[in-house]
Amino acid sequence: MNSLVVGEQIRNWIERIVFLPVRVRHRRRARAKHKARLDALETVRHRLDGVARLNARNAETVFNVGMYVLLLDQDIAYFTDDLVCAIGDRRRAFLAKHEAVLLYEAGEDLPQLLGREFRDAVKALGASPEQLSRLNAVSSELNRFWQGHREFLGTIRNALAAHRDHDALRYADALDTLNPLEVMARATELSQLLECLAGGVTELASLAAWPAALIRDMVASRKKGLSNRADR
Repeated sequence: MNSLVVGEQIRNWIERIVFLPVRVRHRRRARAKHKARLDALETVRHRLDGVARLNARNAETVFNVGMYVLLLDQDIAYFTDDLVCAIGDRRRAFLAKHEAVLLYEAGEDLPQLLGREFRDAVKALGASPEQLSRLNAVSSELNRFWQGHREFLGTIRNALAAHRDHDALRYADALDTLNPLEVMARATELSQLLECLAGGVTELASLAAWPAALIRDMVASRKKGLSNRADR
């Protein structure tokens, strides 16, 4: 057997033994978070389906953002779990490059999801100035994340994951220099921002639970739909 292969196998076995306690602790902590996230996803999905059936468009917009945030946070958590438990540099690099693509696309999508349509929806549902202020604060932090890490994540996305240059040598060189810990650090940063955003969106979504607000939303959505048809 090739000596390089044998050396890699030995390193991997040493890694399994040395980092086993760390991985066990991580799995234990992550298990509770995963259950809470799945429960929240089930609730939000049920409510999103309900307001969509009622044609309450503002509530639907808010719940859609809430579900997107939870799904995104879930995907980041899965990548993080796999990276913590991965054995070997090549496996960690493989996972890190795909997580970088996820982070890049999330950083690009979130400002659009929190744009004018979302803000008009939460205002129509009766969001308070304090709630809007907290939304603006987390939106600013998400924009800072995007501006600060766009180049780093975009380089990985283009050179490693998207294979846009069709240059095998550049791809291999970029993979060799990829540091999974740097990707994980940015994933942790975004995950913390998503937790803040999820809390804010949940608070805003609770406005749609009031019957009066839901009825106003349904009436306004119907009028808007009739107006759009009349303009065609």
